[in-house]
Amino acid sequence: MAVEPSRSLPGGLKGEFFQDIAKRKREGRDAKILLTAKDGQTGVGKTNLSVFLGYLLDTSEAGFSAAKVTNEPEEFLEFYKKLEKGSVAIMDEAEQFDARRAQTNKNVDATQKWQMARVREIIGIVNLPSPEEIDSRFERLADYWINVERRGKAKVYKKHIHNTKRQLYYKTMQWIEWPNVDEWSAFQNLDAAKNDLLDGGHSGDWVRESEVEERIEKARKDERQKERDGWIAALYNETPMSGGDIARLPTIDLDPSRVRQIANRDR
Repeated sequence: MAVEPSRSLPGGLKGEFFQDIAKRKREGRDAKILLTAKDGQTGVGKTNLSVFLGYLLDTSEAGFSAAKVTNEPEEFLEFYKKLEKGSVAIMDEAEQFDARRAQTNKNVDATQKWQMARVREIIGIVNLPSPEEIDSRFERLADYWINVERRGKAKVYKKHIHNTKRQLYYKTMQWIEWPNVDEWSAFQNLDAAKNDLLDGGHSGDWVRESEVEERIEKARKDERQKERDGWIAALYNETPMSGGDIARLPTIDLDPSRVRQIANRDR
């Protein structure tokens, strides 16, 4: 029987699922996650949860950003070739991968590519409307299934294959709760920064391409830090997690006093 998340650690951020992901990262392994909503509900925060997990689980040097999210299958599979190790890649609203298209050539090709992608040490999250729409081939490749029960709360399962019957079955790992990330602005701000720099307008405002790229990279770095600080503030101010709890998360390279400083500044 699944256990409700402890009130001393709402969200279950030290639960079995996160420990399992951390172990995989230490071993240089990838992870494939299917994310659905109970009864095919809409508006319950699948994308919201995906973005939250992206910021939490991406341990690459660049960190998580909007550039690692797509709703195009081809681009999602290309992520496995170009993203640095430790990244999180998200395929949002992946109806193209659902069971109704299971026999199409594109789905067969996609499952083969997703299977071969295991060497890239990427965490892939694929969002589907409901559990009933999961293509069985994608299901066999996945390691975890997360089902959003209601907005802000989801149940995590680990996939297993029976040794002799070769049938799939799932074991409940934990519950997850997460803060609202609707206000996080990475998707809009990164594109706006690039457009502002490239659409210089007057010749007097012209800058070298190398300088443009430097400015873009600085804008990206500033945006990643802004999003990180917003995420830290949400965890510190909206949950009982302490500065020490947050500082020990795998994607936070700060001491507890700095965590508290960031959280109090953003109030």
